[in-house]
Amino acid sequence: MPQQTFRIQRYDPTEDRSYEEEFAVGVEAGKTVLDALNEIRWEQDGTLALRMSCRHAICGSCAMKINGSSMLACKTQISQAQERADASGAITVGPMGNQPVIKDLVVDMGIFMRQFERAETWLQPPPDQEPPQREFRQSKDSHDHWSHASSCIHCGACYSDCTVAEVDETFLGPAALAKAYRFVMDDRDSAKQERLQSLSGPGGVWDCTRCYMCVQACPKDVLPMDAIIELRAEAMAAGITNNHGSRHAKTFAGGVKKRGRLDEATLVPLSIGIGPAAIPQMLAYIPSAIRLLRSRKLIEAAKRHAASKDGRREIKRIFQEVEDEKHHDAVNAASYEALHEEALKAH
Repeated sequence: MPQQTFRIQRYDPTEDRSYEEEFAVGVEAGKTVLDALNEIRWEQDGTLALRMSCRHAICGSCAMKINGSSMLACKTQISQAQERADASGAITVGPMGNQPVIKDLVVDMGIFMRQFERAETWLQPPPDQEPPQREFRQSKDSHDHWSHASSCIHCGACYSDCTVAEVDETFLGPAALAKAYRFVMDDRDSAKQERLQSLSGPGGVWDCTRCYMCVQACPKDVLPMDAIIELRAEAMAAGITNNHGSRHAKTFAGGVKKRGRLDEATLVPLSIGIGPAAIPQMLAYIPSAIRLLRSRKLIEAAKRHAASKDGRREIKRIFQEVEDEKHHDAVNAASYEALHEEALKAH
């Protein structure tokens, strides 16, 4: 039977010591990384610590970094992992990122789980509404709109690979934001405006850098990045625009619509905003502005290059088509909601 080397990142809490250790495991068709780790634990080193439960990609317990990327060990075939092995041919295994390591491949997921509580990921029906005799009814179309976001198994893989969570513990993270989206879009919930207001603040949807690492890591196709983008659009449509992210998006789009190209000269000041409260933030950009001046990048940005006349006309046409489509969708959505309400009353 061919052998495969596993290089495992280990941590001994009694000595506060991190180190790597290699093990060789026999490989056969269909064998997963979790199978190999269990074989190591049962036959070679019983002190190896890891989490596991269902072994069918349902519980999310065995999330860890395999060859540098977060994924479920029970869902990852050794043959798949071999395709991304290091130069020596070894498959590297380590604990998830952005969370304190307890022992070997086991991390403290308290930070990750608390983000769901901060995002208030539970249904909030109207407080004065009498509970129905059986259940709160919802149409299939309405359910299908957010159902993908309810597939999260709380494995933490997306949070582990999130580049923002790596530097900012206050960031809600992709999983909590995707679950928040699930309730924002649920027509049985009564706190949509309040949710969007909260999610638009510090640590919310506008702090995401759109690196798409969460989409790549998610084993259940929850599409957290798509949910975050939808939440941004919903917040702006609800009039929640007095924040850095909303102003940045509007300034970015407005400059492209007007000039056919990004207007870098106005992007920073208009994103920060106008008024006394913006002065400290503007002053914080002075060191960056000096570096840009020295490299002549600020001078190039100040020239405010514009696209050709034909190019600007074409870009404006695209913007107009998108706006017309949004208006059409809004009218259809309003008509559907009215019909849905009538159907529920009739029922």
